[in-house]
Amino acid sequence: MKDFLSRTLEELPEIIFRLRFYLCAAIFLLCIIFEIHGSSTSLYAGFFGYPELSGNLLGHSRPIRSDEWAVFTPFALSQYFNDFGFMTEIIRGTTTNIFIVYGQAVHHLAMIFRPAQLGYLFLDAGSGLAFFWYGRIIALFIVSFEFARKVLNTNRSLALIYAIMITFSPLAQWWWSVNSVAEILGAGQGIVLFWKLYLTQEDRKRFLYAVMVLWCSGIFIMGIYPAWQVPFGWVFLMCLIAVTAGITDAWKHFRRDIIFWLIGIVLILAPICHVFYISLDVVEITRATEYPGTRFVAVGGLNILYQMLYGICIALPFSEVIPSGIISNNCEGATFFSLTPLGLILFVLLTFKYKKFDLMMTLLVALSIFMMIWEVIGFPEFLAKITMMSMSLGNRVRNVIDFIQLLILFRGLSLIDFNFNRVTKILIAGIISVACSVAAYNFFGEWIVFGRALSITSFVFITIYFLIGQMTKLRTVILVVMMLAIGATVNPIAHGVDCIYKIPIGQKIAEIASNDKSLWIVEGFDVTLNNFPIMFGAPTVNSVNTYPVLERWQKIDSTGENFKIYNRYAHISITFTNDKTSFNLKRLDLFALTLNPIELPKLDVKYIFSNTKDLEKFSSANVTITKIFEDRISYIYRIDYADI
Repeated sequence: MKDFLSRTLEELPEIIFRLRFYLCAAIFLLCIIFEIHGSSTSLYAGFFGYPELSGNLLGHSRPIRSDEWAVFTPFALSQYFNDFGFMTEIIRGTTTNIFIVYGQAVHHLAMIFRPAQLGYLFLDAGSGLAFFWYGRIIALFIVSFEFARKVLNTNRSLALIYAIMITFSPLAQWWWSVNSVAEILGAGQGIVLFWKLYLTQEDRKRFLYAVMVLWCSGIFIMGIYPAWQVPFGWVFLMCLIAVTAGITDAWKHFRRDIIFWLIGIVLILAPICHVFYISLDVVEITRATEYPGTRFVAVGGLNILYQMLYGICIALPFSEVIPSGIISNNCEGATFFSLTPLGLILFVLLTFKYKKFDLMMTLLVALSIFMMIWEVIGFPEFLAKITMMSMSLGNRVRNVIDFIQLLILFRGLSLIDFNFNRVTKILIAGIISVACSVAAYNFFGEWIVFGRALSITSFVFITIYFLIGQMTKLRTVILVVMMLAIGATVNPIAHGVDCIYKIPIGQKIAEIASNDKSLWIVEGFDVTLNNFPIMFGAPTVNSVNTYPVLERWQKIDSTGENFKIYNRYAHISITFTNDKTSFNLKRLDLFALTLNPIELPKLDVKYIFSNTKDLEKFSSANVTITKIFEDRISYIYRIDYADI
């Protein structure tokens, strides 16, 4: 029996490897059946006084991830009340393109390039959210694992560690639901992976790989977040060049299938072009906004030591970061655990000591230097434009440089023969780990208390020491657990959507909205709750305005003096006053409207969702405000207008 168990444990990794696709499919199916997801929507149960409705099974929700639980997920769930139309009247309380900005599930052929959202079209809300959440995690893990094996040429142990470091990277997990981070990473790696498989395949299976290249290209394009698409695009272009150059007669492979490729490109571009064609008005409106339309970045002025701040990722799931420079919160501090400059050290050793020239590493090192110059010195305007780097942001490029460093590192690990003695390994790991702590203290000061400094130093030291030695099964397990600790702990493991749909005030909103499609506003609440009514089908004026409704605000701003305040992507805070109506810009994506209720007829609003107990006091001869429902700290009011 002991021998049997020992042999079984010894063979287990091989069994898991052979069955990896089936196991991933089974996990995915179970997540859908049991409605398991990682959204922080359980916060709603707490906000409205029903903590018992929290769906969190493990971990806790992240208020800082309001882009997810307060914007992206409410947008997604609102589509269940819009029959998944391309246009919706629910968001902004007027006709709104729901696919191009914060794109959601719609009935359109281009949905094939947003596969994670397909589940919403045929599953209920809880299962659809699970499909979206864990479908992306599983897909990114599989692609990253195969990318490491086939493109970076690592062994299985390193491929597993790489896949965990990408899929459960602090960057991916802190930004998981928004900005298409999973799509950009998964599709970008997929393009390179399937391109290599296509070039090395002689039988008809090559056409399947070609289709996958085209499909991944469409997914990458439809990510529609240039701040990451552009710099990541440069990374994957370098990988494509290296892969193509490494295959004899690569052009011959492509040339023999040229008709197939031309037809495929047309079929891929057709639905994408149609989306942009019917969205031209939105594109033009957005380009003309104060934010983000006028944004142009040539950056420069950033400290190169920002690349050493990956060490703070160890602390991010467990404490709030103190703002410093471009790192204003935990999300902005999150990045890939890059172990910089370990990859560069391996590159130097391979190139100059071992005389091994590797095109992929060389191109990636050159690109890393290129992007560091952009960050530290900046580009002249013409260069920023032609490289399209003007469409990105300093901290976004920092994340991409960290990704490049990981690619260089794992490529180097696959090429180098480990003959470092213990002293050398301790020296390399010691210097880099101490440098990480020093850099963190330099930027964050007293936030880097002794305990955090020790954690950063120890964590980085152990990771590097294990990676630059012979990789055993025990070391692999330890590194996987360590990487999961800083990534998989970010989001909760949650169940279902009862935390939203069993809240009494929400059920009342749904009842009203199902019978009356009149407009709502949210008054008094923090802007993170402005999208609460849209999850019940209530058309809401100040739900997040993904692009401005200029004609609406101009009705109460006849002189146009506040045009620059409301001409933007905006969260909109509304509070009532007996004084004059005023607009105030609070931050780039938030303005406050202090509204005299006498102006309500101009907004054509009939219902108010509020946390203010006595809004009736704002009634006047022409506007009557009546409380029609209350539950704990929230209230619904109806507005009646006198005939004038």
